[in-house]
Amino acid sequence: MNQFEDTPIYRVTGAQPRPVPSGPGTRSSWRGAWTVIGIMFGWMIVTFALATIAAPNDPNVEEPVPVGYGVVVTPADGWYDASEVWEVGEDGIALQKSGVYTAFWVAPYDGTNEALLDEQLGYLTQDFDSHRVLPAAATTVAGGVPGLSTLVTGVSESWGPENELVVAVSDGVGVVMLATAQSGQLARLQDDLDAMLETMVMPR
Repeated sequence: MNQFEDTPIYRVTGAQPRPVPSGPGTRSSWRGAWTVIGIMFGWMIVTFALATIAAPNDPNVEEPVPVGYGVVVTPADGWYDASEVWEVGEDGIALQKSGVYTAFWVAPYDGTNEALLDEQLGYLTQDFDSHRVLPAAATTVAGGVPGLSTLVTGVSESWGPENELVVAVSDGVGVVMLATAQSGQLARLQDDLDAMLETMVMPR
């Protein structure tokens, strides 16, 4: 039974940009808005400084997170929960760091890595106006489980211009990892993504 079939990859969601105001009163409206933004930004700096003083060490605790069906993911250093901006469902987790978002999903799956990758690429690329998919490369996850990875670049309202998709199937369970980022950001955190995939626990 393949529960990944007919299941689209979830999208990153967020506030849509508002149109630039125009007409009478625009200048005073913007002045008021910038005043509020300045106050909020100042308060954010104060809060950050206080947090740094109170907790000089990294406050993030990298604890293993059960995703489902025996799969466990341990967030790398500095990654935090992103469920408020990326709804991934019951058998998934979403994480964020420095503008890069990644999510892991699991489901019963009795197909091959190639089939799972093709299915998920089909869902993902539907959201692109134009895209390029690099040839899939063999990889290993969870300490030796064979998997496939590919990079998807392009123009989309739902995803960043850089995206990495990794799939792996083991003992009737399929895992999908998707990372999305702005140009140049994905490579900066590639080591973190690789570490989370390598230390992931899967049934065997």
